[in-house]
Amino acid sequence: MKRQAGFLLSVICGSLFLFACGNKTSDKKMDNPASADTNQAAKKPTTDTVHPAGIRLYCKDKGVDSMETPQADVLLVADGKETLIKSVNGCSEITKESYEQYEIPKDALSACGGWWAGAGDYFYVVLRNGKPVVFAGWQDEGQEDKGYHWEEVKQK
Repeated sequence: MKRQAGFLLSVICGSLFLFACGNKTSDKKMDNPASADTNQAAKKPTTDTVHPAGIRLYCKDKGVDSMETPQADVLLVADGKETLIKSVNGCSEITKESYEQYEIPKDALSACGGWWAGAGDYFYVVLRNGKPVVFAGWQDEGQEDKGYHWEEVKQK
C-alpha cells in the first residue's frame, strides 16, 4: 500500500511540475513576445494601424548560417513595397519606449536592430517632406567613443 501511495504521489507531483512549467513558458511569451519568438518581427500584419501611411522597418528572419549566427534582412515597407536596407546578424523590433536608450528621435515611425557577438546594427525611419528616410547606426563593445553613429542611408 505504501508503495502505491508513493507512486501516486510521484505521478501527481510530476504532473503539477510539468503543468506549472508549461504555464510559465506561456506567460513569458505573453509578457515579452519579441524575446519569446524572434520571428515575430518578421511577421507582417495584413493591416497597419500603428505606422502612419504603412511606413515601417521590419526584420525578416533568414535563420542561422553554418556558424549558428542569426541572419536577418532589414526591410523598409513604404507605398506597398519592400526595400532591402541591409542584411544583419540578428534583428528585432525596437519599441517606442526604448527609443531614448538607442538615441532614436521621438518622431521616428519605426525602429529595429540587434546585438550579436559584441556589435550591433540599428535602424530607424522618419518622414522628411512626406518621404521615408532611413538612418543606420552601429555600436561596438570595443569602440572608444559613445553613441550609435547614426547616418542617413542612401536609398537607390
